[in-house]
Amino acid sequence: MNRTCFFCFVMLFSQSPVAAEEKLRIAMLYQHPVNAGGWSQSHEQARVALDAMYQDKIETVAIENVTPGPDTIRVLTRLSRDGYDMIFATSFGHMNPVARVARQFPKVTFEHASGYKRGKNVGNYQIRASEGRYLSGRLAGAMSASGRLGYVGAFPIPEVVRGINAFTLGAKAINPDVTVQVIWINSWSDPSKERDAAGLLIDAGVDVITHHTETPSIAIAAEQAGVFYVGYQHDRSAFAPTRHLATVEHNWLPLYQASISERLAGQWQSQDRWMGLEADATRLVGLSNDIPDEALADMEKTREAMIAGEKHIFEGPLVSTDGVQMAASGEVLVKEAVSKMEWFVDGVLENH
Repeated sequence: MNRTCFFCFVMLFSQSPVAAEEKLRIAMLYQHPVNAGGWSQSHEQARVALDAMYQDKIETVAIENVTPGPDTIRVLTRLSRDGYDMIFATSFGHMNPVARVARQFPKVTFEHASGYKRGKNVGNYQIRASEGRYLSGRLAGAMSASGRLGYVGAFPIPEVVRGINAFTLGAKAINPDVTVQVIWINSWSDPSKERDAAGLLIDAGVDVITHHTETPSIAIAAEQAGVFYVGYQHDRSAFAPTRHLATVEHNWLPLYQASISERLAGQWQSQDRWMGLEADATRLVGLSNDIPDEALADMEKTREAMIAGEKHIFEGPLVSTDGVQMAASGEVLVKEAVSKMEWFVDGVLENH
């Protein structure tokens, strides 16, 4: 049997339908505890819903505190040897370990959230959260009196960068003079650093603040300072009851449902699976009563246009902070360019 046919045999075997009496064994890896809120919690909410949805067809397990690096390799290897059929790794830092371990276990189906490396038995999945970010940016632009918005970022990876750009473009669509000041804390979850970064931005005069980090520290800081706040990942309104504008919420269920259904039917194939507004994978929740009717109507009209394909976030003219034209007028950036975005649109101001 030659090499090509061998891999065909392996993939055919690994993708065969699951017998009715067997359960598909699924593991989900989280970098942080689910009770810490944020990213891991949003995935865990989907896992719990999956258990109820598929009942006797699957069994799932969640493994928390899986640090990217050797720890990830160890956990992935153990799960693969223990007979798990599908493994979902949910942190960007899990990407390289997934690619490495997957080559050793071709019968196991691996999926990685937020990454870009694929293999015969490795797929990627991501929410187009930039669509929700863009809509929240339009709200922020409408609500800001100063035109100065703040953004606390974890790491300057493409996922975070495109969220910042989408938020900025949304705000500038309402007020072309808006600026978005970014502070990086180099951590996904650090309440002290998040709180300090929020304080610096508020002291600098921002009157709407948002973030790509895990804890509710920024919501609490915004409430105390009296500035508007846009949450992320899951509804944060309880932490800023009078200043919460909206939260860009993750709904991972439709992505997991699509992947698992295909695997159960023996139809799974490696792909980059992205879902957004059209699947309700990203959505704005906890909308404030302080938002004017006109701003809400604008947001809904824009949301419908995006779902219909009539409105694109990353459509030219787009100019970077360095003054370089990244997209000509009318040009829409392709998915690959968006997925690997590492530059900032005009209007973004960085502090490291």
